[in-house]
Amino acid sequence: VRALMIDHSDRVLMVKLHIEHSGWTGWVLPGGGIEEGEDTETALRRELLEETGLADPFIGPVVCSRTQRGPSVALGYGGQQDEIRLVPCHDFPLAPALEKDDLWGEGIVDMRWFTPAEIHASNEKIVPEGLAGLVDRVLEFGGSVDPLVIDITESEADPS
Repeated sequence: VRALMIDHSDRVLMVKLHIEHSGWTGWVLPGGGIEEGEDTETALRRELLEETGLADPFIGPVVCSRTQRGPSVALGYGGQQDEIRLVPCHDFPLAPALEKDDLWGEGIVDMRWFTPAEIHASNEKIVPEGLAGLVDRVLEFGGSVDPLVIDITESEADPS
């Protein structure tokens, strides 16, 4: 489960991942896996506290459902399914609950706020694909839009 965190200046918080064994590097939305016994909201609250330091955020509606199937060297397994929830927030100091070494152990090497223009103009890898358009939709319509559905099937030849 991942968060589309948008502050009052319309900036989006993203984390930079570097997956050591594959060499994959890119920007993703904060979040992560659901642990046994957690529902999606509980998992997202835990992940946001660990990665950003934001405690007890408002968890809004699902704005995107992303499925990635196929052999993925970058992910280290056959795919994943993300539920992306809108998390409106104030600008806050980034103070992850996890220590820097623990963040690095999870592949998180940086995090920062992006303006919509920076997302549109970026040449770096950004996941989910089409994030700029999703941000535009959410800024125009709020959380009242039907969730964007992204379904990716990778081939053996293109494991990125």
